[in-house]
Amino acid sequence: MTGGAILAVLPLAIGLALAALPVTLIPIALAAKRPPAVARAFLLGWLLGIAVVGTVVIVLADVIVLPSGNLSWFGYIKIAIGLVLIGLAGRRWLGRPRAGEDPPVPGWLASVDAMGAGRAFGLALLLAGLNPKNLALVLAGAVTIAEATAVPAQQAAALAVFTVIGSVGVAAPPVLTLVLGDRAGPLLRSVDEWMTRQSTVIVAAVLLVLGVVLIVNGVTALR
Repeated sequence: MTGGAILAVLPLAIGLALAALPVTLIPIALAAKRPPAVARAFLLGWLLGIAVVGTVVIVLADVIVLPSGNLSWFGYIKIAIGLVLIGLAGRRWLGRPRAGEDPPVPGWLASVDAMGAGRAFGLALLLAGLNPKNLALVLAGAVTIAEATAVPAQQAAALAVFTVIGSVGVAAPPVLTLVLGDRAGPLLRSVDEWMTRQSTVIVAAVLLVLGVVLIVNGVTALR
């Protein structure tokens, strides 16, 4: 059922939205410094990246795993992804800024001032589809959808919900700019400052929890 697939993938979609907090710094900066079309191009690239990777994984699961009837593969995949997420959580935690230290500014964030729509689209596509943290969560979401239902229409609906919810943070800056206009500036700057300080700890905690949940879920599926 579509509802069952959506409910199964909902925690992972929320986890993707939280894990993508550092990426949200880019659309915030784009919304504040560049024409509106640039931030919208970034959002489009992000949505497409998640949708493409998710679709490929679901199709592969339908073609390779489901016909064989060996659903234990889903359990092993979830355990593997869970271990990756825990490893990424540990890496984020160990790399967090110490007390009194300023968080490091990624190199790609420094180039936002001169970024055009094409480059923003391409960067978002790569971050959504190839960034290890986001890729692991998208893979986990797609596997969960394939496991929950084998009906293509239901899979597509669940993947659409997963993509939209997982993109809430990335979509917020251009949407706020569209709705509030110039009044969005102070709000975006305050959110930017808070996320810069807290995002590492939040993302590490989210990845750890999701990693443990996936491992437990995978082990349960093997019994």
